[in-house]
Amino acid sequence: MNTSSNGYVMGFAVGVCVIISAALALTANALKPIQDGAAEFDRQKNVMVAAGLVTPDDLRPRTELEQLYKDRVSEVVVDVKTGEVVAGKGQGDVALLNKESAKAAKDDKDAATRFRAVAISKGADGKPDSYVLPISGKGLWSTIYGYLALEGDLVHVRGVTFYKHGETPGLGGECENPVWCAQWKGKSILDEQKKLVGVGVKKGRVDASIPAEKAHKVDGLSGATITSNGITNFVKKDLVSFDSYLAALRSKHN
Repeated sequence: MNTSSNGYVMGFAVGVCVIISAALALTANALKPIQDGAAEFDRQKNVMVAAGLVTPDDLRPRTELEQLYKDRVSEVVVDVKTGEVVAGKGQGDVALLNKESAKAAKDDKDAATRFRAVAISKGADGKPDSYVLPISGKGLWSTIYGYLALEGDLVHVRGVTFYKHGETPGLGGECENPVWCAQWKGKSILDEQKKLVGVGVKKGRVDASIPAEKAHKVDGLSGATITSNGITNFVKKDLVSFDSYLAALRSKHN
């Protein structure tokens, strides 16, 4: 066999590529359950951070935190078009429900996000004490994902977390800074007329002497105007999408 021939060299190279590709594919398949489990744990922890059940730097074992989520958090799937809860469905059903929705309503651009999961944290008495809504939208460079938790009154913010993004470190990336996120606590998503206004990220610092700013604004992200505006816009948009659901809950509580 002429190991110097072009045919041999080409065949050897192709063989090596096939073997390596097969090995990588097998490794990826073997690791997928572990990766999916880690992603789900990260999601659960961020829900609990927003709800105030844990802090971002909580170092307790994963098994303990997963048990805390199981004990203190329940999930429902909301049809944001009607504001109604879809009976018997949870986070794991959202993707399929939205796929079926998009297929059934091809001309409706919102059909692919019609169903969304809401996490409900429970107090020591077992009663709901916060509602955690998924929020996401465009910043400057990326889609920003997070959770916004509302107090049991469904008006005031308990906490927020932005856990996945590709914004500029030190600028828009500061949206994940716990110190900045802490400013959201206590802000109101409704104005004095009970109209939904959301929570806005101001350019500059909030003037506490102005009631509307104190109630509905947080300080801007320095040097990140587009990211700040993006957060303002998508938080409002997501709150609007859940408005019927939240309004129905408020009417039950009043």
